[in-house]
Order: sequence, then structure tokens, then C-alpha cells
Amino acid sequence: MTIIWKKDLPLPMARPRYYDYEYLRADDLTQALDYLLARQNLAARLLRPMGVVSGLDLTATGSDVTVGQGVAIDGDGNVIVLPDNRRSALPGDGTFFVWIEYHEFLTDRRDEGGVAAETRWTEEGLVKVSATAPTDTAHAVLLGKVTRTGGTVTVQGTGRQVAGLRVPVGAIVPAVGAGSQAGITFPTDPGGGSGDEAYVRYWPYSGENTILRIANNNDPDDLIAFTQYGADRLRIGGGMLHLGSMEGVNVGAGQVVSALGFWGPGVQHAQFSFRAGKGFELVDRSADGPNLAYTEGSKPYADLAVKELKAATLRGRGGLSVVAEGALGLRATGGVSVVKDGSGNGDFTVQGSAWVNGHLNLPNWSWINGGTRLHIGGPERLHLLNAAGVYVGFGGVAGNDSGSLFVEKRGSFGGDVRVTGTLVAGADTPPIASWSGGGVSTFDLFASAAIYLGRESTGYTISLNAGTGVIKGKSKQFAIDHPLDAPDAAQRRQLIHAALEGPENGVYYRGEGRLENGAATVELPAYFEALTRAEGRTVQLTPVFEDDEPVSALAAGRVRDGAFRVRTIDGSPASHAFCWQVTAIRADLEPLAVEVPA
Repeated sequence: MTIIWKKDLPLPMARPRYYDYEYLRADDLTQALDYLLARQNLAARLLRPMGVVSGLDLTATGSDVTVGQGVAIDGDGNVIVLPDNRRSALPGDGTFFVWIEYHEFLTDRRDEGGVAAETRWTEEGLVKVSATAPTDTAHAVLLGKVTRTGGTVTVQGTGRQVAGLRVPVGAIVPAVGAGSQAGITFPTDPGGGSGDEAYVRYWPYSGENTILRIANNNDPDDLIAFTQYGADRLRIGGGMLHLGSMEGVNVGAGQVVSALGFWGPGVQHAQFSFRAGKGFELVDRSADGPNLAYTEGSKPYADLAVKELKAATLRGRGGLSVVAEGALGLRATGGVSVVKDGSGNGDFTVQGSAWVNGHLNLPNWSWINGGTRLHIGGPERLHLLNAAGVYVGFGGVAGNDSGSLFVEKRGSFGGDVRVTGTLVAGADTPPIASWSGGGVSTFDLFASAAIYLGRESTGYTISLNAGTGVIKGKSKQFAIDHPLDAPDAAQRRQLIHAALEGPENGVYYRGEGRLENGAATVELPAYFEALTRAEGRTVQLTPVFEDDEPVSALAAGRVRDGAFRVRTIDGSPASHAFCWQVTAIRADLEPLAVEVPA
């Protein structure tokens, strides 16, 4: 393997050996100097990576740029020195790269013994300016970029290459101790002022017990920060320990911004998180390990055991559950209140038995919610007493007073609801007539068996069988408004019509058609064939004429495939209109039983 010294030259592996009476030539001295410089450059290259060591700052000078004096190291370990400030001209407007390279040249020419030659190699940094980046990145130390616009020069803050300490192998082993001569100590007062110091030290403080101290001293606003993924994740400042990202865009509501992860391989992984706008969460991350990437409610909550908890207020999002092996006691000198924020209402749920030694008093606008069932036992008759009456309502929707009332006699499945006045069901109910002795006022009435109107002693005048849909009554009459009476007339009348009756479940369809050349085809609805029986279909026709138009007697064919044909009886090519009516029997019902016992 060949170790490169500089400019692709191999590292010298031999040095001159000097002895008495040796005849030294220029090559011998040159080899000795190259050997020393090669080792020096190699050490610099190993310890200080390529870049600016000190100085070499860029400043705008008129329409040019000035490079301040300073020192840098190139990729070969050559020490580049700029002994004084150098002003470099910019070739015009635009953005330019400024860098420095190692440069050596011959100086101090002499004429001795008839031989004239330069007697010194002089080293000095060479400043270069170009609109393109340097191509020899191993020997060009970039100092930065400048932009000139209309003669005004601006120095950019990016692109500067800075040297640093590098340890390619082994470890940095500082001295152990608590004093200023141990550990790692940073330069004092970097921002001016006095008394500012920062250091890392390690020492035993009691027997074999040791302490590692990381310090940033003097001002309360001095910070110690641990950065990960481009932002401070842990920061100490102002006497506080901060968790989370201190920089970047604002977090959104509901976003987890910081967390403490509890990690144990093979056991439960827990995470104590803070969610913006929500609060703290202790969740179980056993499936995937602690991190910030989880949505609200996607992970189960972990258990938190507390021997004694004293708090002015306890809040539980989604519920607050208290589990105790023994009896749970809630004791307060002012009593225990269950309320809902923003109102005087709240829920108190008991899964089991709740014993009240005394009266259970509910304030105004409160209720008892039994969940799926509410059983009220006792040897005496139950009384529901209220000055404004008793309502059975559904409390699931605000403003909805509809509900169900089931009355069951204990020990059997029969019970009676006796209403001495009016039974009102629902909020939107019609008023009971003033002449009524009582009744049921409701929006809808449902029955799974039958509804009877009348008395058993005199016979039920009208009955409705909810199972078969059969309505029984001597006459099916309907009252409709008289069409000749205005709505605001002083005396209004009604028309009493009765339903047309027949011994079949019949349907009819009617319409109007027109003959063309003595014939026509009438299409019935598409569902006609599925709804009606094939037998018992009848067609009635009525010719229609306009003015003195001649008409012909008509005949109809049988209804098949949802249509029937019409033609003139005498075969004349008439083209007048006609009215038609088709009557059929429904196919989805059994034939009507006409004569049945009373």
C-alpha cells in the first residue's frame, strides 16, 4: 500500500544518515526536509480535518471582497497561511466561490561561486475567485460564497469549510477530576462578558461512586441541549427540564409533542406522552415500542398504581375509572357532587348495588337513568308523584319526549296501566276533544294483533286485524271537503263517499288511446304481469269523437304480456280516439273468502 504525502507524491520512507566526513549534496538535504514535512503534514491531516483553522473571514470591500489573514489545512495536511489581509477583485455581478490553496514559490535569488539560483521556498496561501466551484476539492479550502448585484457585495453565510479535531482510531481519554485541569474544558466567555464556562468532567465523589458532570455555568438562561433529527429534544434551561422539539413549525391540536418511553425487552413497554390541546396519556406500547407516532385512542392505556392521590381536580378524557380491592370511600366535608362541566348536570353510574341510607334527592331538571333496565322493588305500591304530572320520555335526543312504558306485575307477566284521565304519548300529539271523557293522544299508533272500536255487549262496529290487514265494518265511508265551498266560507259542507266493494282483490288501470288505420296497441305498466293473475282480466272500451267525426264500434283482444290490441269491429280504417279500462285480480294475495261465519 502506498501512502500519499501531497500532490499524489508517495510518503518518503527513508531519511539521510549523517556521519563525520560525509560529503552532503543538495538532494540529501532536500530528502531530509521532505521527510520531516511529510510526517508533519501526515500528523496534521490525521488530527485536523481539512478546513479553516482560524481567521480567513470574508468581508465586502467596495465592489470587491477581502479575505482576512488566517490559517487553514488542506487535504494533504499542508498548513496554509495567509499572513495579511488580501483584497480580491470580483469579475462582475453574480455569485462567486472564494477559496484558498497551498502555494509555494522560489525566492531570494543569489549568485555565489558563479552559480545563480533562488535560495528559499516561500509558502503563502493563494486566494482564488470563480463563478464555478473548485474542482480540486482535496487542495482547495472553500472560504464561502459572495454575491455582487449592481456593485453591492453580500457575503453568504453557507458553504464555508471549517477544520476540526479528528481521532480516526482509539479514544480521547481526558484526565479524571473535578477541577479545571481535568475533563474537557471549552473556551471561556464565547459571547463576551465574563464568568461563562462549559465543561465535561468525571470523578469519584464517594468511595467507588462516580459522577459525570456536564456544565454550562454563569447565567440562568444558559442552555444544555440534546439534539436529534435536526431539533433539540431535551433541553435544560431556566431551572427547567424541557422535553420535545423546541424548534420547527407549530404543532397541531392533538399531536403528540413529547414523551417518556419506558423500555423493557420482553415485558411491557409504556409511554407517558403529552398531546397538544389534550393533556397527558399513559399508554401501553408493548406491540411496537415507545415513539411519538401513534394516533389518539389507538393504543390501550397502561395501569398507573398510586398509593395515595391527593388532588383538587381529577379529569379523565373518555372516563375516569377507579378500581379498588376493598371498599372505595369518597369523603368530603361538603359532600360528593357528580357534575358535568359547563352545567349542573352529570351522570353517576353504579354497576352493582348502591345503598342510600336516607333520601335520594334530585335537584330540578334531573332524572334517574337505569341504562337498559330500572327495577324498583319494595313491598308497597309504587307511587310516582309530581305536582306537574308524570311523563315517560326518551332522553337520548334533546327535545325528544317520546318513550315507552312497560308495566309488569311482579310474579307474573300481566299488569295493568290505569289512566283516570288522558293518556298522552309523545311530544307532538293532537289535543283531546273537549267532549271526550278520556282517550289516547299520540302521533302514531302501532298494534301487532287487532284494533277494535265499539263495545263487546253491542258488538264492535269496526275492527282492524293487524295480522291479516282485514278491515271489518258494515260500510267504509270517507268524508271529504265539498269542492264548491271556499276554505273561508262561513258555512262549509262535506261529501260522504263510500268505498266501492266487490268479492275479489281487484285492481284497475285506465287510459286513452287512438286508432291508426283502424287498430291500436295499448301497453300496460311493466309490473302488470307480476302483480295480476292471468285469469279474470277484462277490458272495457269507449269510442271518443271530436265534433262530427265518425266513430266505429270497437273490440279488444285478451291481455297478454302486459298489452292488448284494439280494432274496429267492421274493419274500417278509423283513426279516432278511445278510452279504455282494464280490471284484474291481484296475484300476490290468496282468493278472497267471500262467505264466512259471523
